[in-house]
Amino acid sequence: MKLQFFIIILLFLAQACVTAPTSTTSSVKSSTEMEARRVTNEMKAVLNLDNTQEEKILVINVVNFAILKKLRDNNQTQEIATTKEKYKNEVKQVLDSSQFSKFLENFGNL
Repeated sequence: MKLQFFIIILLFLAQACVTAPTSTTSSVKSSTEMEARRVTNEMKAVLNLDNTQEEKILVINVVNFAILKKLRDNNQTQEIATTKEKYKNEVKQVLDSSQFSKFLENFGNL
């Protein structure tokens, strides 16, 4: 329940960070979401995620990929390390210990 509330808050905050839609913003958002889906599919295969885990990881990936893109675009690179740590902590809450170890081995650089 707390995780769902946290994810909803993250989605709300990410949406608040998005500027007014333009054709460029839409294509960037689409490419960011497509990348998040691609990584999630790869995670599903490598980490043997169940459907619930896959849904939660997808939301986490979409939000965090968008935040990281925004930070890079705005040259706020000093915040990237903190954001990546928060991302890893969010993922850790969804995975079991074995899956999280595999996550760090295979996706630790995200």
